Amino acid sequence: MHKEVKNSKNVSFPVVIKNLDERMNKWLKEAQKRIFSIAAGDRISFIASAIAQVGFGKILYAANELGVDIEKTKPYIFFAPDGTCSYNEIRIKRGFTYGCIFKADFEGLIGTNNSMPNGCGYSLYELKDWNDDETLIRTLNQIKQNITEEQAKELGKGNHFIAVYKVLDAISGEDTERRMVLLHCSGHDLSKKPLYFFNWLEETDGCHKVQTPHGEIYLLESEAKKRYIKEFEKLDKHNKEARVTVMKELFRDSSYELISSITHQGLYNNGSYHFLGIQKSEKLIPIAFNADEGGIAVKTKKNLSGQFIDQWKQGTRVKDLGYEREFKELNFTPHGGGYEFKYPIKRFVIFLNDQGLDHFSVELKKPKEPSIKLIASYFKPIREYMTYRRKLPVMKEVFKAELANHIYDLVPFMQLHPKVSIPGGHY
Repeated sequence: MHKEVKNSKNVSFPVVIKNLDERMNKWLKEAQKRIFSIAAGDRISFIASAIAQVGFGKILYAANELGVDIEKTKPYIFFAPDGTCSYNEIRIKRGFTYGCIFKADFEGLIGTNNSMPNGCGYSLYELKDWNDDETLIRTLNQIKQNITEEQAKELGKGNHFIAVYKVLDAISGEDTERRMVLLHCSGHDLSKKPLYFFNWLEETDGCHKVQTPHGEIYLLESEAKKRYIKEFEKLDKHNKEARVTVMKELFRDSSYELISSITHQGLYNNGSYHFLGIQKSEKLIPIAFNADEGGIAVKTKKNLSGQFIDQWKQGTRVKDLGYEREFKELNFTPHGGGYEFKYPIKRFVIFLNDQGLDHFSVELKKPKEPSIKLIASYFKPIREYMTYRRKLPVMKEVFKAELANHIYDLVPFMQLHPKVSIPGGHY
């Protein structure tokens, strides 16, 4: 069967899900009911929530098979201002996207492992001994030239980077005479496979493998849940230490101070939540974008406010489903970044198979040219039609929802790694 996805936003193109098994229709509707979004734009954000219906719907199907009361446990997905579609092929094919809070705790039985936590994060440092920009440029160029192949591997690919910023006052725009360094990476010498694939847990007490019409889902409790969370904590600790190591190796002759180190792709509250590109911290934290746009340093405000929920188009649904109390305690910011289509979309079609998302087609309306129809199994192969310049629309939604106080502007000074940034990519 086919399902046309409806959205509360004013989206001008249809999204259709094809080859949907009739047994899943109920659960995709239930998932859609429990997906909320303040994501910027009306292209990738709509597509992200549509794809997420597939993965979330499979988890709801599996939970129901195990006798869970969905209404009582109140799972949800909440897309942040930078909600987008991941370039990770496995995550997309399972029916999950990025830039969201995913709650899937069914009275101790978790499903957050299915969306692939990996402990990626930011570490923000301040340089303490720089004298003038000219000298700093020479120092940074030397560091850049000396980055080894092993260090580059540790920093990683995709949208991972290490960059230096001028720090400007948010109100006056004046240079504060501070320079900050941001590392965005996760350790790459420790395998993430135990977090992505669950066959190693199948004989463990509390591991429930459920075959849905569109792919298997693993729900974990008891010993299986403990072992999985322990594996995540090991990787998370390793990633934080890896960022410390990289900073020491690159800036070994400099004095610097750690401002914040935060995981934005991980499990929280004993696996009840998976934060995909979401930050929770009371410290000064970055919302960072591409090498050209730089970033913003913020302090998280208590959010969401009651006033925002009251005025929000999705606020009535929040209240009707009983999420208002929880949503007033989200207290998060997005991590920034993500990808967006360069051109308006005419139509987007998702094709499913018995494992999840098989492929999709998208028709783009380029100015003064015929429409382009693209077919791909995930988003990275079509990255030439996507941009990562999203600072303005994302930050507009951050401030509209009053998620954070704007403390500093982080203006690009020099990117150390990679030498050239390409969305999704190669260096």
